[in-house]
Amino acid sequence: MTLRSRSVRLAAIGLALMAVGAAIWLTGHALDVSLARYAGLMTMGTTFVPLPADTFTLVAAAHSPAVAVALVGGLVNTAVVLVERHWILLLLDHPMFDRVRRFFDTNRWVAFTDRSMFVTLLLAGFLFFEPFRLLAVMRRYPPVKYALATFISRTIRYYALATVGAALFELGYLKPLLVCSLGLFAVGLARSGLKLARERRLGAAVVVPGSEIAG
Repeated sequence: MTLRSRSVRLAAIGLALMAVGAAIWLTGHALDVSLARYAGLMTMGTTFVPLPADTFTLVAAAHSPAVAVALVGGLVNTAVVLVERHWILLLLDHPMFDRVRRFFDTNRWVAFTDRSMFVTLLLAGFLFFEPFRLLAVMRRYPPVKYALATFISRTIRYYALATVGAALFELGYLKPLLVCSLGLFAVGLARSGLKLARERRLGAAVVVPGSEIAG
């Protein structure tokens, strides 16, 4: 499979995931079901479309029990990361990533993590998930164990967030916190966009040796 065909397939998977999330959210909005709206937003929040899942969880806790929010968040996030597992493997199986795979095959720290991957995912899922779950995917960690560790750790995380969100809502502090959170998220997106645009301009400005005498 060529890189172009892989890119088309990856884009199709990503768009399908976004479409499913949007459909769930619209259904929840039409029926006025808070947990359905939350599930839709969580479905659309992927590694490649980094929506603020923690903020969504805080908001959901203002309208639904913390246990229900945690279970829905854990189930949806587990389903999404399993789809992303296929997504990432499809990308990394291309020959252009051979050097990356060789690095992870020979790194001693990775070899140590392999022996305790389930515990690593449990801890990382509650604290800082992304690099460790990507590592698990690259190491072809069994999908059933991967899903179980994800569900347990993310459910615990979302329960903790939902509990905090419910308490903040009762105290009247949730709305100011959400405004600050979304503001920081917007600033982060803007900075990333400006950095990407600057890098593209610098790349376009690079002169290839000999090109100035072409023609």
